Amino acid sequence: MAETPPLTAAIQQRADEHTKVLLSGEIDILSAPQLRVALDEALSDGARVVELDFSEVDFCDCYGLGVLLEARRRATAQGTALRLVSVTSPLVRRLLRRTGTAAALLGPTGEVSSRKLYGAERSG
Repeated sequence: MAETPPLTAAIQQRADEHTKVLLSGEIDILSAPQLRVALDEALSDGARVVELDFSEVDFCDCYGLGVLLEARRRATAQGTALRLVSVTSPLVRRLLRRTGTAAALLGPTGEVSSRKLYGAERSG
């Protein structure tokens, strides 16, 4: 059985009220609590925008999706925009597409276009 790459999260705060969370690895039932802690920290600093960089995330399951949606609800309630950027994994794009959560999590400036989510992966 292959070992799951550990999830790492690095928070970068910028002076323009933006926070970027650089994520790497896989988000699943084992690492979702770690993701929750990182998102709680990112949302507690008063940033107006929190971007989750998914360029190094290979996989996300329904537990991870639940943490992301919970964080989005919290962010919205406090007036913070939370969005995923640089979603490169076909597995993560498929999860967002099939669950109908792409619009909520990618936001209006999301880097994954509707064409990529809905057109190029129809066979998936």
